[in-house]
Amino acid sequence: MAVPTKQAVPDIFFTPEWNEAYAAHEGGEFQQFEWQSDFGHIIYPFIKRPVPLLDGWFDTITAFGQSGPVIIEATEGQRRALVEEFDAAFQEYCDQQHIVSEYIRFSSWVKNAEDFFPLYGLDMRGIVMYIDLTVEDPFRYEFSSAARQQVRRALKNGVTIEYDFTGETLDDFYRLYGLTADRNEFPDHYLFEHGMLKNSFQGLKGKQFLLNAKFEGNIVSSALIVHHGDYMHYHLVANDPEYFRCAGNSLIMAEACNYGKAHGFSQLHLGGATNDALYRFKRRFTKTEPLEILTGKRIRNMEMYGKLTELKRLQFDIKNPGHFPLYRA
Repeated sequence: MAVPTKQAVPDIFFTPEWNEAYAAHEGGEFQQFEWQSDFGHIIYPFIKRPVPLLDGWFDTITAFGQSGPVIIEATEGQRRALVEEFDAAFQEYCDQQHIVSEYIRFSSWVKNAEDFFPLYGLDMRGIVMYIDLTVEDPFRYEFSSAARQQVRRALKNGVTIEYDFTGETLDDFYRLYGLTADRNEFPDHYLFEHGMLKNSFQGLKGKQFLLNAKFEGNIVSSALIVHHGDYMHYHLVANDPEYFRCAGNSLIMAEACNYGKAHGFSQLHLGGATNDALYRFKRRFTKTEPLEILTGKRIRNMEMYGKLTELKRLQFDIKNPGHFPLYRA
């Protein structure tokens, strides 16, 4: 175990700032396990959560987004040996800290699951889509003709774009996000406390901003953009359904690409596509093939996992037997 390092990490979801900001959303506290040896360097940010039903026991989950253990550097030919060292050390840490199980949302674009998949049971959880910002002109080469038409329509209708790097317009975003969540019946995991988002503008200063589309002086669409390293993320989006005709969301997407190109980012990630309508919408903005979303699970204390699962079964029954860990089903 180590104090979170300032070592460069590949994406925002691996940073201490991100994990600290989103720890409460996962119901725990940010921890980071760090392993260094002659074979290389691994960091593993995660959220340590109290286990329900029994005091003194914990499990881990990666923060909202995609991260997990990642190799920062490795001696040539020694990646496997490095991972094995890390696993043995982390098992010892789990024994000491009474950690029962792990759940990891691996990074689809960093592809860290490729190094760690022998240690974890992997599940494919859908796809994530992104815009390739390395092409000469994403608007021309990534956007479909329908998407380009939407952007031109927004400009013709007088929709404008406003940047907010401090969170001054967060109240407007939060109101629209509530409308979007209600309309699309977002699950609880996609509902965020206003105070948490407000505080994130301090903790993630320089790593996030709001892009607002305005029509006749009103914010009609808004997106929370986060970024680090080579990657930008279209993290959260909010729209006023009364102004869908303004195509503000499409204009935001085009402006995000402009920002990304100007600041040297290589990819703009659009998130997953949990239904056909969302897939069709996001597909209009990219011709790049989607990436797989992979999650990993690991039981670190089999005996206690069994006891907790039986307690859950006896007290509340297990309504979703496919859930991991089962004692949270």
